[in-house]
Amino acid sequence: MRKILSYIAAFSFLAVVSCTNDDQDIQDKQEDQPILSSDAKALSKRINFANSGVLDMKNSSGKNVTAGNFPLVLVAEVAPPVYNGKTLRATHVAVEGNYAYVSYNTEGETYLGAIEVLDVTNPNAPQLVMQAILPNTDVSSVRYDNGKLYIAGAKDIYASGATSPAFVGSMTLSGGMLTNSLQQTFLKGNVGTDVTSSASKYYAVSGATGVFAQLSKTSQQVEMTIPLNDLRALGYNNNKIVVLSGTEGVKIYDANGLNLVTSFATSADVEGAKRTIDFIDGKLLISEGYNGVGVYNLSSGAKLQKLAVPTQIPNVNPADIVSNAVSVNSGRVFVANGGAGIYVYAPENNDLKLMGSLDLTGSSNFVMSKGEYIFVATGAGGLKIIKTVAPANGAVNCSGYAAYTGNEWLNVNSGQTLEYSGTKSLQGINVNHVLTWCGALTASQGVNINSNATFNMYGQMYQGMQSNPWNSLNINSGALLNQKGNLTTYGHMILNSNAKWKVEGNVTIFGNLTINQGSKIEFIGSNSTITIHGTVTKNGNSTITGTFTDVNNKL
Repeated sequence: MRKILSYIAAFSFLAVVSCTNDDQDIQDKQEDQPILSSDAKALSKRINFANSGVLDMKNSSGKNVTAGNFPLVLVAEVAPPVYNGKTLRATHVAVEGNYAYVSYNTEGETYLGAIEVLDVTNPNAPQLVMQAILPNTDVSSVRYDNGKLYIAGAKDIYASGATSPAFVGSMTLSGGMLTNSLQQTFLKGNVGTDVTSSASKYYAVSGATGVFAQLSKTSQQVEMTIPLNDLRALGYNNNKIVVLSGTEGVKIYDANGLNLVTSFATSADVEGAKRTIDFIDGKLLISEGYNGVGVYNLSSGAKLQKLAVPTQIPNVNPADIVSNAVSVNSGRVFVANGGAGIYVYAPENNDLKLMGSLDLTGSSNFVMSKGEYIFVATGAGGLKIIKTVAPANGAVNCSGYAAYTGNEWLNVNSGQTLEYSGTKSLQGINVNHVLTWCGALTASQGVNINSNATFNMYGQMYQGMQSNPWNSLNINSGALLNQKGNLTTYGHMILNSNAKWKVEGNVTIFGNLTINQGSKIEFIGSNSTITIHGTVTKNGNSTITGTFTDVNNKL
């Protein structure tokens, strides 16, 4: 059977509300139960750190001169699962606390999906802790709400006996983990494309000649349906349900009774493409494919702005540059622009202004940002985990230091004493006398504390890239790195002769650590930790003092 994800009809349905008992195509069914695995060690073998490290965000001209205000690191990449010889592709992510729930489906005629739980409690060592394979089932979208996952997708009607391909359901979690407690309800349409929820209800849309449905959280029964064409996405905002159709535009319903409040047209879109919506400051953001992201007044429907798709990206086919998804987090807007990567915007003078872009390998098909993380699904390329960098709450008081407004290379000349605060992304740092930084820093290339110089780092710092470990962190002859807070270096770290390193906090070194003659490492206090993934080389006599936890027993 050919898998049909959506179909655009040449006419529109009148929006009619029907009750469950009058709709013969909607019924409950429980079969094809999830195949569960909680072998975190085996699952986590798919997590790859080869490209981990500090990300350089490009501005609109393609390069930066001044230091950036939004430092980011690529934590890891998660390869997609393979089941019975079929490689799945990531479709959606829901985030709750330190858990990310990732959904998958399979391209082509095969119906095969999965949901996985990613634990990011330790940002330097994420783990896949659970998996549920869903036979004969594609999963389009997941949403976490109060101990349950709400799921939308499609079933193979011949293999499963389902009355309709489109379904919506809920899985009861246990301590945040997946279970076999999955209830499914079938809807008219070829595929359940999206799901959202309110306090007592949950809502779903199904593509092609599908429906917008309201279901009871307690009984799982469909309470109301409204037939609409080519349904792509929906969202809950201020007691309103916002529904996106590829052909009929936006329809906004009151959550109390599903009365239509307003509707308005949007850009025409490619048949069957996955799209998302989100909200910021009373505005509705819609990913509109080749038309970019449309920004609409949520009350009037007036189009306020268009975030156009980028053009003339080197080595990228223009046909692969398309706005697939949009996500809002902490006043920033993230757009998945296919082969062009992720574009980041922030409000400025009532408009959204481009902050910069992230050039990621693979096509950015979906983006979800919540808390400190940005998750990017790249289809068959799997999932990318990106972390924002900020000072740890309450770790340091930076009130006595000036804000840094310089360029992306921070150079401290001989005889200079410089003191700065803030959160910045840099290319690199050269210290030839005294530098104090209070806050958070990233440096994508080298950090050199040269002979007899001092670098006081109070807060969080990330340095380097795994792909080029020789862009290293160097404490040279007689120099001092005085670290209070957390340090992560993705390249090598080298202490040259008589170098000094004082540590009060946590250190992670993905590369190698070299400790040369006369070097001293002093751990302050009783709670410091060091995790070294590479090798440790000690040349000559050196000293390591203080109380600390050596996680991998390398020192």
